[in-house]
Amino acid sequence: MGTSTNGRRRTLHLLAAGGLLLGLAATMTGGLASCSADKPAVEASRPLNKGELERLAGMRARNFADGRVGLRGTIGPGSRQTKVDGWVDWKRQLVYLSVSGTGAGASTLLIQATPGVLAMRPGALPAAPSPESARESASPAASPAAEASPAAGAVPAGKPPLTAPEDGWRVRPLQLGGDEERPIDNLVAFLFLLAKQEADPTGPLGELRNEWVRRDTFDGAPVDVLLGPALLPQTAPSPAPSAAVPSPSAVASAGVSASAATAPRTEATTVPSPAAPAASPGTQASPGAADEPAKASGSPSPPPDPKSLEANGGAVGYWLDAKGSLVRLETVLGDGLPSVLDLQRGQQQEFVRTMALGGRDNKPTEITKAEAKVLSQLRQRNLKARGGAVTVTMPVNPGVLRTGKGWLDWQKQLAYLAVRDQDDESYDVLMHADRTGIAIRKPGKRVPEQPPLPAPTGKWERAEWVVLGSSGEITDLDYLIYEALSLAANMPDDAAHIAKHGRRLRVDVLGKVPVGVFELPSAVETNVPAGQARMRYWVDNAGVLKRLELRTATGGFAQLDLDLKEKPPALPLKVK
Repeated sequence: MGTSTNGRRRTLHLLAAGGLLLGLAATMTGGLASCSADKPAVEASRPLNKGELERLAGMRARNFADGRVGLRGTIGPGSRQTKVDGWVDWKRQLVYLSVSGTGAGASTLLIQATPGVLAMRPGALPAAPSPESARESASPAASPAAEASPAAGAVPAGKPPLTAPEDGWRVRPLQLGGDEERPIDNLVAFLFLLAKQEADPTGPLGELRNEWVRRDTFDGAPVDVLLGPALLPQTAPSPAPSAAVPSPSAVASAGVSASAATAPRTEATTVPSPAAPAASPGTQASPGAADEPAKASGSPSPPPDPKSLEANGGAVGYWLDAKGSLVRLETVLGDGLPSVLDLQRGQQQEFVRTMALGGRDNKPTEITKAEAKVLSQLRQRNLKARGGAVTVTMPVNPGVLRTGKGWLDWQKQLAYLAVRDQDDESYDVLMHADRTGIAIRKPGKRVPEQPPLPAPTGKWERAEWVVLGSSGEITDLDYLIYEALSLAANMPDDAAHIAKHGRRLRVDVLGKVPVGVFELPSAVETNVPAGQARMRYWVDNAGVLKRLELRTATGGFAQLDLDLKEKPPALPLKVK
């Protein structure tokens, strides 16, 4: 979140897909930690026969077909062990874990992750609330209607709550490493490689030095322990096709205020995807960066044989049952991090994605004419509503959480907030914005929960919107506040344009009020897939904005929530 225009705004950096995959390979070249440790002496490892190779080749496709499985295991040696328990959902490409032990620090962590992005919530594990048995439809043009949610079942002991808590989430790009600092990052990245829609080709896979290690049992059932590669034997492993794969857009969104001539909608706020390098506007990111050769490690050792498992991400022990389903894996996720993970294929409870990563699953549909008419009058209805109390939740790199409280007055086009950094009070600021610019006051200490009235004088630093947008220093918080201010006017927007280009992502509930969640892509987001635009608009049945959501440079989402019942006080027109 922004602090000033003279160097106190944090620079944001994201990972490219090539670095993610090559980094994973580097962390796993230590190979299998314990798969062959207990191999009976009477049995000798051997190359895979045809049936075993076919089962190994079909493992990822079976994982994708099953979609969601329970996951439980340990990372690291006994004295420094991290325990994980939760689920991986390969079709939604989403991991949800509770993490405890040495690697998690003194308390339990909740972890959710999508490809390239990790959200974490420290603190005691909250009680598990039951998912809502019914959802309210929130089309602004229709009456609420019941929408049943899938049965979730009971939450097994040790697993995180099916409905993720809303507060306290930090978001950052995945950061892979070969030491003990990033065991969960390495685990999450590896889990996403374990599923794809199609079976692996047996030809290239069969040319590697895979091995049958031994016969064993898992939960009383016979299994074969096979030694195979972590990565598929090709330059860039194919990701599992999924319409739900979130990839932050590399374009700025103008939303419903696209006609604002002075809007700072420039590439100043453009951010690359954490899952891929930045593409041209409107183009979905591609993980082609993995085709780039890895940088030399400086080691005098010669490169591994291309047919070896070390050359394909390292050796992994795959425990496969008679159907070829993966029930356990053993590997090394980094230096000194032997890992054993059990896949609980019978535990398929449906869990909810945290709002920090976008919330409930989207079901994109075209906007109807009736909805478009209501949305075209959104700014008029907001202006009539005047405004209210504002709460902001903003994830910032690297893994920082900032929150803000204050007021928004649409009629006077003013916003006034106190913004707190949850870790470092020196980043706390007071923020004052109007239709022409934004001013920041940084006291160097903890700001009050609500901005003081009257506003303090002195030490304010102001930047005009146009200058800020063209300078490249506009931050995610600046952008969010600008967009919120622009959503009030006394003239309607173009309903036909909204109907043609807008999308209703889903219906949801916010503060027990049914809402529709909409995307209104800007001109540079014409070809962005549904769900990938930068801005989302949560609108109630009265056609008034309840929440404004922004995809940030972390890969996660910021929210600006409005409480229109609490009318704004007399806000300062200017600050000095």
